[in-house]
Order: sequence, then C-alpha cells, then structure tokens
Amino acid sequence: MTGIDPRAWSMTEAGLMERIRKMCKQLGLLHFHIRDSRGSWGPGFPDLVIASRKGVLIAECKSQTGVLSPDQRRWRDALTAAGMNYHLWRPSHCLDGTIANALVRLSPLPVVAFTAEDIAELST
Repeated sequence: MTGIDPRAWSMTEAGLMERIRKMCKQLGLLHFHIRDSRGSWGPGFPDLVIASRKGVLIAECKSQTGVLSPDQRRWRDALTAAGMNYHLWRPSHCLDGTIANALVRLSPLPVVAFTAEDIAELST
C-alpha cells in the first residue's frame, strides 16, 4: 500500500503497545493495558485506557493487517456512540506521528514543550 512506512508491516501488536507505553510514560499519562479481555466480563474491551486531567482516551491496537473481532466492534460502536475518545491504532499510526500527536494533546505537561521534532522522536 502506498504511503505507509514499510516498517509498519513488520511491527507486531506487542511492539506497537510497547512504543505507546513508553510514550505515555514520557508524557506523564496514566495508562492501563487490558492484557486479554476474552476471559473477563467484557470480552472485546479495548486494549488501552489512557488518562490525564485533560481527558480519557480508549484505544484498540492491531497489527497493520489485524481485524477487529465482533466483540471489539461492539465495544467500538458503543463507545463512539457514547461520545468517547476511541481510537483504532496500527503501527502506521505510530510511525506517522498520529499516536504521538493524540497523546501530546492529552499530556498534562505543557504542550509548548513539544516541538515537531519531539513528536517525531516519540514516534520512532
């Protein structure tokens, strides 16, 4: 596919999650990862809840070709219908700065502290 960083195709979901965890830590964000919701009361619940005093973000992470399960689609639909800040993130979103930009907007740290170069560095 054109326009997608070639590194995205080889990045695993676990690799993506680790990059997001590091970004959250650097940006002073509270973050919680649901390891596997299939055995819980809410199968399909998104992978991440990220919060600060500025708001809450809920994200499902997938590999570049990963597909949402029916339970994950139900959660996505319910959360977005309720107006929640829901994201489906893939490796390409990490590499192009989409995830870093979303996290910087949520960060309790002063936004002026982050330059375009800082955001690019977070994404790699």
